[in-house]
Amino acid sequence: MSDKKTVIALGYFDSVHKGHRLVMETARRFAEQNDADFVVFTFGGNLKAMLLGEQEKCVYSPLEREEMIKELGADQVFFAPVTKEFLSKDKTEFLDYLNEKYNVLAYVSGSDYRFGKNGSGNVGFLDEYAKSKKQRFIKVEMLNFYNEKISTTRIKGLLAQGNISYANRLLGKNYFITGNVVRDRGVGKKLGFPTVNIKLEKDKFKLYSGVYKGRTTIDGKEYRAIINYGARPTFSLEEKLVEAHVIDYDGDLYDRDITLVFDDFMRDIKKFENKEQLIEQLKIDIKSARG
Repeated sequence: MSDKKTVIALGYFDSVHKGHRLVMETARRFAEQNDADFVVFTFGGNLKAMLLGEQEKCVYSPLEREEMIKELGADQVFFAPVTKEFLSKDKTEFLDYLNEKYNVLAYVSGSDYRFGKNGSGNVGFLDEYAKSKKQRFIKVEMLNFYNEKISTTRIKGLLAQGNISYANRLLGKNYFITGNVVRDRGVGKKLGFPTVNIKLEKDKFKLYSGVYKGRTTIDGKEYRAIINYGARPTFSLEEKLVEAHVIDYDGDLYDRDITLVFDDFMRDIKKFENKEQLIEQLKIDIKSARG
């Protein structure tokens, strides 16, 4: 355990939306005011799949969440294991575990935070525990948008509809996918529109299949992009992947990790009768994406 005091933001933070960000920003400010480290506690794997079944998917991978959390100023992101052993800790054992690991000054969480085996711990218990240890507990009220709670469930519903612009407003940072560029058939290059292809992780929540306006940053320079998310019916390919044409970029990105940012929905995926029709549509898409 470090001698330095620690302020811990508690949550799953599975989509790092505006409500999650408020919890973490509150913790960061309190840590700065008290010369303490700012630590974010979360889970490293797919917690909801463990609790609710394998059909549950994640808006962001642990690596994507870690990137955003560190952008918010965290000195450390603690990824707890998604195991039956860890999840079997009761509410007191869970908090005792944190106190063995950190010199806790304060805990910060949303008002609906639950913890411990079967979610038996709540903010009332957390407050009493903190007082017993002469620590602080700071409760952050839930954020609403148009009189409805900002939640990961709500955001998933918007992503499933392709309403990316609305989802982005709730997230506080435009939805993105980070992945490794894999080799595909090279058809786009032959058509004059080379693409980068990213295979989706099995735990990644499936966005509505469509064509999106987006962007990516390569070697410090930002480029506009058109992003196809889903199948490619023109070529009778049903496997879903992310395929993007990076506008005005000329280079080899194979085996590199890139981040594709989704700014807005453009259109549904279409099946074209021939490559000439596809080329004409791509020209239209590029013109739209530049705007």
